[in-house]
Amino acid sequence: MDAQSFEFSNSSVSIEDFSDISSSSLLSSTLYGNETYSWPFLGNHLQAEDVMLDGVENFSEWMASDSSMSSQQIFTEDVSSQNLSPISCEVALDVPSVQASLVVPAADMELDDQLIIFHLLKACGDAMGSEQMELSEEIIRRLKEKAFPTGKSLERLAFYLTLALDKQENYLMQESSKNYEAAFKAFYQIFPYGRFAHFTANSAILEAIPANATAVHIVDFDIGKGIQWPPLIEALGMQGLRMLRLTSMKWGEEDGSCSPTTFEGTKKQLCGHAMNFGLRLRMEEMDIDGLVNDVKKGSQRQGSSEWLAFNCMVGLPHMGNGRSSKHVEDFLMTAKALIRSPDETDGSNRGVITLGNSTSFNSYSEAQTVYFQALLDSMEQFQLLEARIAMECLFVAPHLSSLSNAQEWEKTTREYGSPRELGLKPQRMSWENYVEARELVKEGESSYWVRTEGEDNNQIVLGYMGAPLVRVSSWRW
Repeated sequence: MDAQSFEFSNSSVSIEDFSDISSSSLLSSTLYGNETYSWPFLGNHLQAEDVMLDGVENFSEWMASDSSMSSQQIFTEDVSSQNLSPISCEVALDVPSVQASLVVPAADMELDDQLIIFHLLKACGDAMGSEQMELSEEIIRRLKEKAFPTGKSLERLAFYLTLALDKQENYLMQESSKNYEAAFKAFYQIFPYGRFAHFTANSAILEAIPANATAVHIVDFDIGKGIQWPPLIEALGMQGLRMLRLTSMKWGEEDGSCSPTTFEGTKKQLCGHAMNFGLRLRMEEMDIDGLVNDVKKGSQRQGSSEWLAFNCMVGLPHMGNGRSSKHVEDFLMTAKALIRSPDETDGSNRGVITLGNSTSFNSYSEAQTVYFQALLDSMEQFQLLEARIAMECLFVAPHLSSLSNAQEWEKTTREYGSPRELGLKPQRMSWENYVEARELVKEGESSYWVRTEGEDNNQIVLGYMGAPLVRVSSWRW
C-alpha cells in the first residue's frame, strides 16, 4: 500500500488491505531462490508524517459530529472528577473545544509525580490481587487525580486503567468503537506490533515446510479477520503449492470466537485471494474435538502427506481482550499430539507450532506497568491527538478491563504453561528471519529493537526502549 493512498476513514476493511502488510523480501530472497517479487509494504514502518492528514482528520471529527454533545462536554464528562485545568499545548489538529477542558502536565513536571503514579499503579494491582477492595478504591481515587488522557505515558496509563475499572458506559469508548474498522486498519499499519508477530510467524512456518510437502494444513488459534494469512498464501502459491487448508478454532461466541457472519466473510475473502495465486484454499471452523478427529482420519486416509502448522497469536495489542489461558494450553497440547507422527521416532517433519504473545503476568505487577508504559510511549510518535486517544481506547484499555474482576484476571491474563513445560522442543528461527524482522521495524531509525532469545534461538522479540513488547517463538515435537 502506498502511503499516499492511505486514508483514516470509515470505509470497511478487506483482506486486500493487508495482502502486502507483514510481507518482506525474505519471502522472495530466501524461499524463491533467485526470483524476486515486489512487496509494496517492504518492511515499512508507516510514520505519522507519512499519513494522509485529510483522512485522519476525518477520524477526529466524529467525536463532535456523531453526537449532539460537544467535544468539551465529552471530555469534561470523562475527566471532571480529576480537577483538570484548561490545556495549553498545541496539537496537530484543530481541537479548540478539547483545549477548553483538558490540561497537559507541564514539561517540567516533577519526577516525583511520575514515581508516585508508578507506585500507585503497582499498589493498585497488588491490592486487587489480594482482594483488599477498600484499599484499591482509595488508590484508584488517587490515580484519578493524576490521570490525563493527553499526558505522558504514565498519566495515560492511569487514565485508561481507571477508565477500564469504571462500571459505567464511557463516552470515549462508545465513540471510538463507532470507527473500529478504520482505527484497526490504521493501528495495524502504523505500529509494528501485529505486523512483526505475523511476519515472523509466517516466516517460521514457510522455513519449516519440507520441500516434498504436497498439502499444508494451518490451524489458527484466533483467526480474527484473517489478516495474517494473505502474504503466506501468496508465498505458498508462488512456491508451487496447490492445496492449502486453513482451520479456525471455534471456542464459542461467549469466548470471543468469530461470529458465523464474520467467519464466512473472512473465508470468502481469503479463498478469493488464494485463487489469484493458483492456490486452492479449503477453510473451515472447528472445535478441538472436531480437529483431532479430522486430522486423525486424514492421517489414516493419506498417511503423513498433510503437513501441519499450528499458529497461536494471543494477547497482542490489536487483538483486544485475551482468551482464556486454559484455551492456549489446550491448543498447544493438541498441537503437540497431532504433529507427532505415529510412523516416525521424531515428529519434527510432521509440523511446526508458532506462538506469538505479549508479556504474560501472574498479577498486575511492576513488570506489567513497565510493559504498558512502553506500549503507550511507542504510540506517542503518532502526533494526531484525538486519533491516538481513540486507538488507545480501543487497543490498550481493553487489556486493562479484566483488572476489575479478579476471577476474569486469573482466567485471561495468568501465565499459561510454556511450550517447553508442555513437552515441546525449540525450533530454530533463521538468521534471515531475524534480519528481516529488524528491517520491518526499522531498527536503528526508531526506538524499536529486535533480538533473538530462547534455546537454539527459537524466539524473536520486539521491544521498545527498555521493555519487550511482543515475542514470537517456534516449536516442534
